[in-house]
Amino acid sequence: MAAAITEEQSRKRLKHSHGEVEQATATASIDRISDLPESILCHILSFLRTNTSVRTSILSRRWRYLWASVPNLFFHNENQEIVNSVMLLRRVQTINIFRLFHEIECTDYQLQTWVTFATLRNVQKIDLRFLSQEDVVLPRCLFTCKTLVSMRLRSCGVIPVRRGAVCLPHLKKLHLIYVRFEADESLIHLISGCPVLAELSIKLSHGTVYRNVSSPTIKRLMLNFRSHGNGGRSDRLEINTPALEYLKISDSFSEHNKCVVLNSLVQADINLVNDHNIPDYVLYSRSLLEFIDRFCNVKRLKLVLSFCRKVCFRSLIGSFSISLVIWQSCTVRAMYLFYRLLTR
Repeated sequence: MAAAITEEQSRKRLKHSHGEVEQATATASIDRISDLPESILCHILSFLRTNTSVRTSILSRRWRYLWASVPNLFFHNENQEIVNSVMLLRRVQTINIFRLFHEIECTDYQLQTWVTFATLRNVQKIDLRFLSQEDVVLPRCLFTCKTLVSMRLRSCGVIPVRRGAVCLPHLKKLHLIYVRFEADESLIHLISGCPVLAELSIKLSHGTVYRNVSSPTIKRLMLNFRSHGNGGRSDRLEINTPALEYLKISDSFSEHNKCVVLNSLVQADINLVNDHNIPDYVLYSRSLLEFIDRFCNVKRLKLVLSFCRKVCFRSLIGSFSISLVIWQSCTVRAMYLFYRLLTR
C-alpha cells in the first residue's frame, strides 16, 4: 500500500516537472517584440537605415508594412528604383529626418525630386551629401521650408544669391560643408533668412572671398577656412554675433578680419595657420591681438599658433595691456603659452 502511494506521488511530481518545462518553453518562444505597440516598433526602426528597415518585412505578417510608417528616411547609395519605391509606398505623410547620401550617378532632376518630396512632407531635419555632383541645383523649396529645424549640406548644391530667396523661419542648426556660393553675398542672404538660427558651421566654402557672419541669435559658430585668397585677393572675415557663446575658427588669419565685442562668449578655440603672402607681419600681429581682444568675458580660450612662426609678438609688448583682461580670465595653461610667445 505504501509503495503504491509513493509511486503515485512520483508520477505526479514527474508530470508537474514536465508541465513546468513545457510552460517555460512556451514562454521562451513568445515573440515579445512583436507584441509591442506599433508606435514603439516604428520608433525602433527609425534608428536603422531605410533598406535595413524594409528587410524586417519578412519577419512576419505583423512586420510586413511597418517600415512604411517609420518617420525617418535614411538612404545611403541606394539605386533610384529603391528610393522611388520606398517613397511611393510610404504610409505616413510627414518626415522627421531625411538623410540622403548619394554617390551614384543620377540626374539633377531625380535628386531635386527626392528633396522636394521631403520638403512637401514637412521634414524637420535634412542631411544631404552628393559627393559626385557638387554643382547640382537644389530646389528652391529647400530654402523656403517652414518646418526645417536642422539642415546639413555636404558637397552638394549652390547657395542662391538672390535676396529673399531664403526663408527658413524655424531653422536652428545649419551645417555647410564644401558647398558652393553663387556670390559672396549668398552667405549674408542665407543667414538673414534664418531668424532663429542658433548654430552655424561652415567648412571650406568654395568661391567666397568676403565672409560676413552676422546674426543676433547665433550662439555656436564653427568656421574652417583653410584656404588662402582666391584670384590674388585677400580673404576677409567679419563676425557680428553678439549672442555668441562658443567660437571655433580654423583659418589663415587676415589683417582684414573684424569682430564685434563678444560679451557673451564663454569658450573659444582658435587655430591659425601661416599665410606666406603676408606683406607686413607687424600689422598682421596687431590685427590678431585686436581680434582676440574682442573676447571680453571668455572663460576658456585655446589659441593654437604653432604654424604662425613669424607672428611679431615681441614688437607688440606695448599692446599686451590691451589683451590683459582676456588672459586673466583664461586658463593657467593659456597664460603660460602666451607668456612663452612673448618672451621668445
